Amino acid sequence: MKRCVVLLGIFLPLVASAQKVPGKHQQDLLGKGHVHAGVSVGQGYKGSQSTTTVYSPKIQYFLASGWSVALEGRSLKSNSFYTFTYLGAGLSTRYYFLRGSRFALFAKIGATYGQSKYDKYDPVDPASSRNGIRTNSWQTNAGLGAHYRLGKRWSLEATAERSWLQSSYLTPDYNRWQANVGINYLLK
Repeated sequence: MKRCVVLLGIFLPLVASAQKVPGKHQQDLLGKGHVHAGVSVGQGYKGSQSTTTVYSPKIQYFLASGWSVALEGRSLKSNSFYTFTYLGAGLSTRYYFLRGSRFALFAKIGATYGQSKYDKYDPVDPASSRNGIRTNSWQTNAGLGAHYRLGKRWSLEATAERSWLQSSYLTPDYNRWQANVGINYLLK
């Protein structure tokens, strides 16, 4: 019991400081009613190899201090033997926690709806690769990220997320881990 009390005495101040009110400057970027425009670029990984390139522009609105929703676009292109592309738009939400004067961590979830195209080369029918297999599908993602305030209006972010894309017997499995780096600008 004594060890539990000692551990509680050591870790309680750390937990309490993580919950304190953030600095005013970070509040200027992550406060209620603010609108950000940004773009992220990244790579998707399955195993140890980079398999996809991801571009994602967004408009982000803060519903409350530290909580936002965003209208997001997604463009994904494979770097594998067969060409695979996905183009879609959707919504995501973020919650910023552990906010300091310049640094904050966030968790995000989102979903986009769009069209995927898979160009599979068929040696019997070479014309099949020009048309490709097109399907409409959902892509969902969830991840964690870090936000760093550069100045009054600019911020950098880095995210690590897992994305899931519907597949069928005609298209390959493109569920991936993604690492993204982005920049944001405070519009309002």
